[in-house]
Amino acid sequence: MTKTKILCSLGPSSENESTIKELLNAGVNGFRLSATHYDVDKLVTLVKLLAEIRSDSSTAFSIIVDLPGSKLRAKPVSNFDSLELLQGETVLLVENELSTDRKQIMLNEPSVLRLLGKDDIVLLDDGKARLRVVKKQDKYLECLVERAATIKKNAGVNLPTIELSVPSFTDKDRSIVKRMADLPVDYYCLSFVRSSRDVQEAKNFLETLNCEAAILAKIETKEAVNDFEKICSVSDGIIVARGDLAIETSLEELPILQKKLIMKASKFKIPIVVATQLLESMVEKDQPTRTEVTDIANAILDGADALLLTVETAVGQRPVLVVETMKRIVQSVEKHLDTYGVWFEIRRKEPSTDTSDAIAKSSYEIAKETRAKLIIASTASGSTARRVSYFRPECPILATTPRESTYHQLCIVWGVIPVLVPEVYSVDIVLHVAVEKAKALGYVEPSDTVVITLGTPCGVVGTTNMLKIHTVE
Repeated sequence: MTKTKILCSLGPSSENESTIKELLNAGVNGFRLSATHYDVDKLVTLVKLLAEIRSDSSTAFSIIVDLPGSKLRAKPVSNFDSLELLQGETVLLVENELSTDRKQIMLNEPSVLRLLGKDDIVLLDDGKARLRVVKKQDKYLECLVERAATIKKNAGVNLPTIELSVPSFTDKDRSIVKRMADLPVDYYCLSFVRSSRDVQEAKNFLETLNCEAAILAKIETKEAVNDFEKICSVSDGIIVARGDLAIETSLEELPILQKKLIMKASKFKIPIVVATQLLESMVEKDQPTRTEVTDIANAILDGADALLLTVETAVGQRPVLVVETMKRIVQSVEKHLDTYGVWFEIRRKEPSTDTSDAIAKSSYEIAKETRAKLIIASTASGSTARRVSYFRPECPILATTPRESTYHQLCIVWGVIPVLVPEVYSVDIVLHVAVEKAKALGYVEPSDTVVITLGTPCGVVGTTNMLKIHTVE
């Protein structure tokens, strides 16, 4: 298996049981379901299918539901299945369809048009088309097409020159989460986050439903970049959603911005997912481009915990081949982490003022010195395993936990192999169970050295305070 986790999106090409099982065998660690492209009934059906596969195969993987959020989209007007926008022509952005021969575009949130003024920019379909407002009228905006493209209905809309006041966690998001509250969803992706308040609002709502799902904050707005560290402090993980992020900031800033975001988020010991156009050429082709391979390598060396495939596996012609290709690339890059992963060496030299961080750092150092076959992290919430993962040890991290939610959520954390164990309250029994599990799974043999981290008292969150070097008998 790879230490950098592979996540894939389900869609028409991959949503059937046989393909899901093939994707698991190919190396997938988590499945994303887009609530933008699926209605709630279909989401429920797919989550139940994934849960059934997970139960029957005893395979750990994360089930991730991506909420639609406040994404602006081009709403169809009469006969608008696609619309050709020619450079230099003017089109109308309208609140309601007008009786005119001129080309018109409506938005799913028409009130937003009132926030736009002369010279504001409107980007359509991931920036393929660019409009500039040249005249504002009561019921419409007249816009000049500065970059031509043919856009389809429901194409995404970005307004990079204004700040939107629409909520990130919408009523539709709430209705989806409420409908799925009793289903085994491990993560909800919160789209178009603008501040830490958005994330906290979503988490508070989950708490009212007694839902154990975690929140992945998608970073795809300028406001999110500006409030990034506060967002990380309340999130359970982040997704660097490079499509809208590049539009909201700028394409040329994206490579360095990706590095900065990963570096900052890693300090919070939360999983970091990189998404968008990782292997997009493989929607139609059998081989990735050299640029895509290099991009994936850079994301791994930057410190991504997981890589998220979207259209490649949702609508691409060969979803299993895409995952197999991703796995080969990841395995090749991971052979060179200690040589070229400069950020990881910097992490390892940082002073540790927190007891749990000091234990995690020591487990990495001792495992390296003793050439341990495995680091075993006994964890309730997953925090211990994530802290160890931060230092990118060469050996695998076996995370033993009695909590099923933690078991599946850890599937997207770099280098972590989650294992479900009975809940016990004796240190000696915890150690015995962990080592026996490692032996049964084939990760260690008699005379191998393992490093074990855990907290006392057992089962209490946030008490990582013990480290042991153990020789397997």
